[in-house]
Amino acid sequence: MENKKFVTKTTAADLFRFQVYHTYCGIMGFLMVLLAVVVLVDLIGNFNSMSNGTKVICVFLIVWAAILNPVNMYFRAKKQAQTVELFKNPIDLEIDEKGLTITQGENGGLVEWKNITKIVILKKLVIFYMGKVRAHLLPLDQIPEEADEVVELVKKYAVGVKLAGRKKGRRK
Repeated sequence: MENKKFVTKTTAADLFRFQVYHTYCGIMGFLMVLLAVVVLVDLIGNFNSMSNGTKVICVFLIVWAAILNPVNMYFRAKKQAQTVELFKNPIDLEIDEKGLTITQGENGGLVEWKNITKIVILKKLVIFYMGKVRAHLLPLDQIPEEADEVVELVKKYAVGVKLAGRKKGRRK
């Protein structure tokens, strides 16, 4: 029986990565990026024929989609990491053939692989979705020596679970 145990702490950067992935890899994120690109192309192509008010609206939409929304997500993640009790303390995690054993202090338990609906493997983060509103974050940058081994272990045990992210392994 091969298993891995480690301790991690979810930081504001981890929450921000999760929020960016969750927002921009969904339909709303796609529409937001599409809106910014279309408005930018329209602004560049029709700059001389646009009124000043239209130019201001176009610039505002581009800045909102490309800058303000991600900055807002970062500050929300930072506030959440500082105020939510769950993120203040380290989490013990064990990965084995049964599933994920997640404990924090006296709370926690086993989440079997069959109860995990989707796993997303990013460069510095693995996201385990247990339904649409519940997820666990595994920050890979906190376990750099074991990160590739953990990703391979997850791929090995998570048979039947939808895997998203890098197919050929993590980027360094």
